[in-house]
Amino acid sequence: MTSKKQIALAIATTLFAGSISAASLDFREEYKHDSEQWAGRIKIGGSTGNHYYGVEMKHTGNLSELQRGDSEFEYGYHFKFDNNWRVTTSMPITFGDEAVTYKPQVRVQYKFDSGITTKLRYRHEFRNYASGKTSTGLDGKQHDSLNASKITGNIDYNWNAWQFGFEANYKEDFFSDEWKLGNRDGKYEWDYNFKLGYKEKGWDWRPYVEFGNVQCNSSCDDKTSRQLRSRVGVTYSF
Repeated sequence: MTSKKQIALAIATTLFAGSISAASLDFREEYKHDSEQWAGRIKIGGSTGNHYYGVEMKHTGNLSELQRGDSEFEYGYHFKFDNNWRVTTSMPITFGDEAVTYKPQVRVQYKFDSGITTKLRYRHEFRNYASGKTSTGLDGKQHDSLNASKITGNIDYNWNAWQFGFEANYKEDFFSDEWKLGNRDGKYEWDYNFKLGYKEKGWDWRPYVEFGNVQCNSSCDDKTSRQLRSRVGVTYSF
C-alpha cells in the first residue's frame, strides 16, 4: 500500500472513530459495453451535524480478476438556510499510483415542495503527478500538473419506495487550455446518467441500477465515440 493511501485510511479511521449520527456503506459494480471494461467501488460515509465525510476504494476488472484502483477521501459541510435551500462545500482528494487530484467544490441544492430536488455543482480539479510522471497536454507538451473545471447538474425525485435520478457532467480546462480530455479534439468531455433505486419504509438496504452515456476510449472501435455504462449497486444505511 502506498504512503498516500495509508494517509487516506488514517484520516478516515480518525473521523469514523468519533460520534456519527448517520452512516452508509455502498457497493457498486459497473460495465462499459463497447470497451468491455469492468470496474467497481466500495464507499463508506458518515455525518455529524452539518459535517460529512467519506472514504472510497475503487477497483478495475471483474470480481474474479480484481486489480486495485484509486482511493478517495472527502470532507464537506452543509449550510442549511431553510427547508428548501442548502449549499454544500467539500474537498474530495483522490490518491492514485501516478497522481493526486484535489477537487474543491461547491453545490447548491433546492428541494421543491413536490419532492423534486435539483442540484448544481462546480468543481475545480487540480492534478499533481508523482515524481517522474507526466501527461501530454493539448499543446503536445508534457505536464506534471494540470487543472480543469467540472460542472454537474442533478434532478432527483422520490415516489413511494422508488427513487429516480438524472445527472449530467461537463468537464473542460477553461483557464489553462492544457488538460487533454475526451477522445476527439481533446477540449472537453461530458456524460449523463440515469439512476433507479428502491427502498421500502423501514429497510436498511437500497438496491439500485444506473445507465449512463459516457465517452469511449481508444480500446473501442474508431467510429464509436460514446458507449453505454451499466451499473448495479446496493446501499446499506445504519
